[in-house]
Order: sequence, then structure tokens, then C-alpha cells
Amino acid sequence: MNAESFFGAPRLALDTEFVWTKTYRARLGLVQAARSGGFDPTRLHATAPAAIPLPAESGPEFSGVVLVDPLAAPPAPLGKVLGDASTVKTLHDAHQDLAHLFRWTGVAPENVFDTKIAAGFCGLSCSLSLARLVEDVAGVSLPKTETRTDWCRRPLSREQLVYAAQDVAWLDAVASDLVRRCEKAGTLAWMAEEMAKFDGPEAYREEPPEAAVRHVKIRPGEIARDDRAARRRLVALAAWREETARARDLPRKWIAPDEALVAVAVDPEDPRSGRFGRPVSPRLFAEMREVARKAGSAPPDPAAEEAERAEAEKARRRREAHGKATEVLAKIAAIAEKAGVDPALVASRADATEWVLAPDDPSLPLNRGWRFELAGGKLRNRAVKGL
Repeated sequence: MNAESFFGAPRLALDTEFVWTKTYRARLGLVQAARSGGFDPTRLHATAPAAIPLPAESGPEFSGVVLVDPLAAPPAPLGKVLGDASTVKTLHDAHQDLAHLFRWTGVAPENVFDTKIAAGFCGLSCSLSLARLVEDVAGVSLPKTETRTDWCRRPLSREQLVYAAQDVAWLDAVASDLVRRCEKAGTLAWMAEEMAKFDGPEAYREEPPEAAVRHVKIRPGEIARDDRAARRRLVALAAWREETARARDLPRKWIAPDEALVAVAVDPEDPRSGRFGRPVSPRLFAEMREVARKAGSAPPDPAAEEAERAEAEKARRRREAHGKATEVLAKIAAIAEKAGVDPALVASRADATEWVLAPDDPSLPLNRGWRFELAGGKLRNRAVKGL
């Protein structure tokens, strides 16, 4: 992406409203879209029931806004736009909205512009809210009066519709301003490279159930470090809970709270089915115990045990590298701020730690693409000299 390709392309600003309280996945309640850059209005449904009309007295700033009703609209039209690489899709803090749209349409996005990330490439913070950016660029204060709205309830009130429309009405103006700033700062190519991470389906696929153990909170000392059987049982229980929650479309902790998983992982014969923060039904508790017994009685997997030992060693080395990683982050901050880039975009503490442990690993973010051009190459030269 360059300035010419951005301003010369049809553009569609997008946002979503959803409800996420009693289900495993969010329920999409509204999709806000705002046309600009010559976007063809016939590409989206703009009349009821597929779209909800804005109040007649809405101001001219809403002239290009369409409120798509995902409860009534077919997903195909928006899916075609999402997958069209010739059309810029502008969002703020894009990933969650795109994940909802990917699940609804089944189409992976192409050519995404995230105003939150773009801000970090032109001397601003990449943590700025949309409200702050709109106020800075358009001088408009966005209200936050409908944050508790049930967006799946119909009809939506005039206030709710206007509130939702405002989240996209000025997005193109914000994006255009940020493109100009990045072009002036000489960081536009870096920004465009970073936006490419939103393209394609990989970023929006659900993780495998086997990885769900990372969602389980374990208090210190609850599971002994050398209790491999308990840890195998916990992995199996977390995967079971994830699969059950998905199948029943319920929040995972409604199936079983973390403390229940940990207790059964430590002792599958633990009888406390109703004595956790959220009681587990007798049927599900019986399933948990059976899952734990099977996982605990399975023969040890030498490869898995070796991987666990390697990860434990890596964790030890990460702790030892903490001080050096802090030094690396300070160097990155100095380099990035001089270039007008938010250091938070360049590397996290985890990125810096991994780099300290393996500064020549070409797969690390700091050794690839714009991050290497900006900071990684300089860090490597300094690493040779001991930083």
C-alpha cells in the first residue's frame, strides 16, 4: 500500500456491535459500514430488512453509512467486499471485529487498514482509542452512552443507531489523515507491511482444543512441577471443556470453573462436584473424572515429556534473560522514538527475551521485515559488541 493506492481505491469503514455474555462465541448484532473513495453503494444491501435505516434527521456526516443487520441480511455481499483485495477495509483495533465478520461470512479479509496500528507509525501511540483519534482529526467527541446495549434486540432505538453509526462516520477521515502523516514521516511502507498480518484466514481460526490449557488459571503450588500425570490430566480436561463449550455454545467456565479442572487433574476421585465457585452438573462432573482417569492412565509419551523438559529449560533461560531483555527494550525504544514509531509496535518483552536467547534466529520478528530494518539489524551489531 502507498498513498496513491489508498486514496485511489474504493474504501469501506467497518465496525461491529455484538453481545458476548451467555455464549461461547459472540453473537453479532450489527455491522456498521461507511462508504468512501468511490465505493459502489450497490455492493451492500442498504434497505430493510437487510439494513436498518438511520433516523431521517441524521446529519450529513452519516450520508455514506449503512447499518447492516446480521440477523436478517445474507452474509454473502459483505463477504465479497471483505475478500476483495482492491477495496480497502478500514477499522479501528481490527482483529476482533474481523474475527466476528470472518465467522459470519466465512470469508477472510484482504487489504485491511487498522487506524490503531497506523497511529503508531506517525508519532502517535498505537494504544489511542478511536474517540481520541476522531477528536484529534475531526474535532468530534464520540458519545459512550450505549455501551450496555443488547445489540441483538429489535427494534434498536434512534439513540442506539446514531451511536453505532458514529463509530464509522469519521473513520475514513482518520485513516486519510494517518496515511498523510505516515507518508510525511517516511514510515508508510512499514505501516503497510504490518497491516498485511490481517490478510488471510490464519489469524481468525480458533485454536485447537489441546491448546486450551493456557486459559486455565493455576494458583502457585496447586500442581507440583514434577507431577506430570496431573499436568497431562489438566491438558485433557481443558480440551474436553473447550470442545463441550463449543458444542453447547456456552462460556467455557459455565461448563466447569478452573478450580474444578485443577482439582480433578490433581485427584480424579475428588468428590467435590458441587463445592466449586460455580457448581458442575453431576453428569459433566462424571465426564470430567472419566477424562482425567484416561489421561492419567495413558502411557507416558517420551516426546511430550522431552518437549516439557525443553520448555521448562527455556522458561528458566527466559527468567535469566530478563535483565538483558530490559536493556534491549530500552535500545528499541530509543531507536523507535527517533523514527517516530511507537516502541510497543516494534517488540514486546517476550519478543525481546526471545531475541536475547537467539539473536541470529531468522524466524524471530526482530530479525524480519520492517522490524529488522528499523531495529533488529542495529541490535545485532550491538549484540556482537555486548550491547
